[in-house]
Parts: sequence; structure tokens; C-alpha cells
Amino acid sequence: MQKVIERLLYDNFIILGMEVKMEELTREVAKVLSVLIAEKENYTYVDKLGYAPSKDLAIFYIREALRDFHSLIRGGRFDNSKAKDLAEKINFGKVERCLDELNKIDDKKALREILAMISAKALSISATIMKEG
Repeated sequence: MQKVIERLLYDNFIILGMEVKMEELTREVAKVLSVLIAEKENYTYVDKLGYAPSKDLAIFYIREALRDFHSLIRGGRFDNSKAKDLAEKINFGKVERCLDELNKIDDKKALREILAMISAKALSISATIMKEG
């Protein structure tokens, strides 16, 4: 089991000719969630994702978050300048690859650990940008 989780987090993937780790991919999804937390004080997606019992629901929750993220971007009004800066730096190629990799996970324990990591990263990143912004 531990080897499955380690492989998921630390194996390299090729994205646009660059090697990246799942750890980097999950960070991009966490950034999306952290912008929603910092800008809208919306913890819903972090809470739902952290306890998602299946990859179907996890991907559904991420899709909902991305939809709200799009609305935020289209609105163009950010109250937190650090959240805006972070939103502009998100690599959506990595977000898409993370979704693809999450969809391949069949082990529920591995999935829960990765989703918990995404949620924890989102909370940590959002705390930083809320403090600084």
C-alpha cells in the first residue's frame, strides 16, 4: 500500500516535455482551492474533497471548484491581491494532468491520502495568501 502512495506522489510524469511529480500536480489543484478560500472564504470544496469516498466524487468536487474559479476570473474583481497573483500563475495543464492521474487511482486508501494532501495544501496556501493579502 505504501509503495502505491509513494509511486503516485513521487513518480515522474511528462507534461509538455517537462518531468513533473504528482506532488507538483496536486499543488496546482490546491492553488485553485486556496484562491477560492482566500477570495470567497469558501471552504466547501476543501471539506468535500478531503472526505470524498470515491474518485468520481473527488473529480466532481474539483469540477465544481473549477467552475466557481472560472466565475471568479470572469468577474475580474479580486479583493485579495495575493489571491489574484496566485490565480494568474496556476498551470492548468498540471491541473488537467492531476485529474487524469486521480482518475487512474483504484486504491481507496491511496486516493484518500492524496485528496487529504490536496486539501491540506490548499488550507496552508490560503492561510499564507490571506495573511499577506
